[in-house]
Amino acid sequence: MHFIDDEEVGVAGHLEMVETPDGGYRILMVDGSDVLMGLSKRFSSMDEAVEGVEAIREVAGTGLLRQASSERYAVLMLEEPVIDSALAAQGTHAASEVVGCGN
Repeated sequence: MHFIDDEEVGVAGHLEMVETPDGGYRILMVDGSDVLMGLSKRFSSMDEAVEGVEAIREVAGTGLLRQASSERYAVLMLEEPVIDSALAAQGTHAASEVVGCGN
């Protein structure tokens, strides 16, 4: 697996793979100002998370923007447990390494 130094990360933003306290993984989508823009679902393994990056890139690159209701948001939040409190407390600076996932 190729690890990328901070200097190699694009200015538009990047993805960070972080391990959750329960041994899973999440992908953080961070903009060029190091602001968290999105958080993936929890993946059970690093390999699954790396594969999930392909789907994230596809949706981000070609997905349609749709209007949704607050009820839809509530349903999605119920399906996905509250963000790992330890991960949330660490913030976007938690990842010590950025993993090159694809291209």
